[in-house]
Amino acid sequence: MKKFKITNYEITSEKISQELRFVMISDWHNVIFGERNKPVFEAIQKINPDAILIAGDLVLGKQEAPLLPALESLKELIKTAPVFYAPGNHEQRMKRYPQNYEASFLEYETQIKKLGVHYLENEQEVLLVKGEKIQIHGLKLPYEYYKKGSKKAKTGPEEEELKTLLGKPDENEFHILLAHTPRYAKEYFNWGADLTLSGHYHGGVLRLPFGGKGALSPDFVLFPKYCYGLFKKGEQKLITGSGLGEHTIPIRIANPRELVVISCKPKRK
Repeated sequence: MKKFKITNYEITSEKISQELRFVMISDWHNVIFGERNKPVFEAIQKINPDAILIAGDLVLGKQEAPLLPALESLKELIKTAPVFYAPGNHEQRMKRYPQNYEASFLEYETQIKKLGVHYLENEQEVLLVKGEKIQIHGLKLPYEYYKKGSKKAKTGPEEEELKTLLGKPDENEFHILLAHTPRYAKEYFNWGADLTLSGHYHGGVLRLPFGGKGALSPDFVLFPKYCYGLFKKGEQKLITGSGLGEHTIPIRIANPRELVVISCKPKRK
């Protein structure tokens, strides 16, 4: 049976008054753990999160790959906590080029919304929990930002472009940004996210023994920045997870699959 680990992070913020707990999932890519992913669902139930946050690539964007595994996973996850889900490049690719895939992404999107999943494409939802008001944003970057060698991928989005896509955050509220690729972390910080959750790099395929730096991205970039772990800019944080699955490079060395648990605690002024 494939295995995964649970990675815990603790962050603090003056913008919240109660401790909150989130599970972050990324890059599952139809990988199955045990009998119908039962070990994953049981682990999340035990964590008892206030919300489940998906930072993209729940699906596998290959021609014959089914969408049923992702749909069945969401049916189980929504039983435990509210689910907020932003697209990754695989979701975007399947939606942008439907003629290339046997499964219908639009039908999948319709079904997951009927389940009550908050699927966010440059949209914002409010999570009200334990007396807290948390703003959750899902980023859908123009697909060109994922194309290797494209001008947009080289330069990154301007701050004004992110404001156009996401709106301007209220500085007095706690904002979580689900942004699949961590490549543009500096831009996410400048936009105003208190906590950004990303994936995309699969932890770097191979992680070095000292410092845990990822060696290779799925698009064959060596030592990509913000590849794995916790990054900070003042009080702002970015967490990049290694994901639960893989696809083109089906190899992990010193780089286990993971569920990420984030405990957000009040920071006393």
